[in-house]
Amino acid sequence: MKQAIQKFFTHFSPVNALRFGTLGFVKGITSRDAILTYSQTGEDRIVMDLLKGIRNGFYVEVGSNDPMHYSNTFAFYCKGWRGITIDANASLVEKHRQLRKRDIPVCAAVSNVEEEVVFVEYDVHELSTISQQTVAILEREANTIKRETRLQTVTLTSILQEYLPEATAIDLLSIDVEGHDLNVLQSTDLSAYRPKVVVIEMHDFRLEEYYANPIYQYLTDRGYVFAGYAIWNGYFVDKNYLESKTSK
Repeated sequence: MKQAIQKFFTHFSPVNALRFGTLGFVKGITSRDAILTYSQTGEDRIVMDLLKGIRNGFYVEVGSNDPMHYSNTFAFYCKGWRGITIDANASLVEKHRQLRKRDIPVCAAVSNVEEEVVFVEYDVHELSTISQQTVAILEREANTIKRETRLQTVTLTSILQEYLPEATAIDLLSIDVEGHDLNVLQSTDLSAYRPKVVVIEMHDFRLEEYYANPIYQYLTDRGYVFAGYAIWNGYFVDKNYLESKTSK
């Protein structure tokens, strides 16, 4: 697995990175020498390779869901990291509060526009979302709605202003909110809050037209380097952080 990850991120040109593809990644995580991952598709192992050498780091996770199962940050927590974890599901936020004492759990729906929305919870809580487009897709697939709650959205910038400890650098920003991912990204002041690595769900990503993807455009326009794409997620590295690593 380690060798597969290193191969995946050796070249930062989009075409070379994307060549690794889903099949190679799945083969890597199912091989006999695979490394334990808590994430749904090995996101934590890839990010650890990108942030190699950082100890006791700080993460911000939007769409934190369960504090352990399919968590992009639990492996980091086990290594001594801490962070701000954000989800609109109040019961999961409380579970997080009980199980991960170093973290700062926040119950909120995050968006680039502050407005009232409907948070739709499903029996499979990983599918819960405020994206009405995603809700329409899930309805066609006959997913069972558990609860609908009206919430007032907030920006990620406002959450960071309130909860980020003073003089704390963000090493990892993880965004997984079932179709509302770009909106969360747009709610973040990347000039004031500069995560070293961003891992973000990109369901509509197309290999043939990677440069046209709005998330790709948004982050590369703001000084992030596209490190690669695996299964549902894009990986981006702050150009300044990348240059500081290569200059050593």
